[in-house]
Amino acid sequence: MMKHAYLIYEQQDVEKNKYFIKEMIETAKKYDIALSFITDDEVDGQLQFENYTIDPLSFVWNRTRNPQIAKKLERAGIKVFNNSFVNSIANNKKRTLQFGKLHGIPSVPILSEDPINQFPVIIKTVDGHGGKEVALCSDESELKKYQHIWSNRQTIIQPYIETKATDVRVWVLGSTIIGAVKRMGSHDFRSNYTLGGTIEKYPLNALQRQQVLQLQKALKSDYIGIDFLLLPNGDWLLNEIEDPVGARSFYQLYNEELPTLIMEYFAENL
Repeated sequence: MMKHAYLIYEQQDVEKNKYFIKEMIETAKKYDIALSFITDDEVDGQLQFENYTIDPLSFVWNRTRNPQIAKKLERAGIKVFNNSFVNSIANNKKRTLQFGKLHGIPSVPILSEDPINQFPVIIKTVDGHGGKEVALCSDESELKKYQHIWSNRQTIIQPYIETKATDVRVWVLGSTIIGAVKRMGSHDFRSNYTLGGTIEKYPLNALQRQQVLQLQKALKSDYIGIDFLLLPNGDWLLNEIEDPVGARSFYQLYNEELPTLIMEYFAENL
């Protein structure tokens, strides 16, 4: 019997993900899943009329950054990938680093804001993404400028750590590491591929694999990206967790059909 599921994106993210959305909908059919796409502002209107007895909803893939959507669906007894806990941790940089530290993962420190007596520092909003709302401050005046700009947002301040604008993103599907990429920034301290950086496959060592899977097991995540700052000596520090995680560099470097990997995982874990 054909299963019914929803894929939810924030409206602002639809255009840049339209190819991936189409691929997921087509791939779902191979697993007898009718995957319907809606945006976050359509959730209430679409889902409140579902008759779950006659036409049971198998799952929802929440690709928004709003854990409240996942919580609402979970209260209705609906399976959600990723669950609201994962979504809430991944979309708050402060909670991400606290969670990593709690579970023994080397993590970028958070500085106490009063007073800041070391520079340069990085200030960022806790819910920014894609390398946005991140600033490098060389002195107190620059820091105060960004504190004023983001005065109505929660921010964190971190020591600037020299990485030569290099980090590692690891994609994790359930308890399987499906890829890792080293990202190197171009004329910027940020390493995001979407900001013009370069990428290459990155071979994880045994300790790195252990730490990634240790973090995934604690989170109980389904599909996430984990970003680590890569230090010149080869050590790394947890920096962010991405849910939803982008896959542009995955497509550039890996031949695996990502929609197939993801949909196969969903079908096996309902």
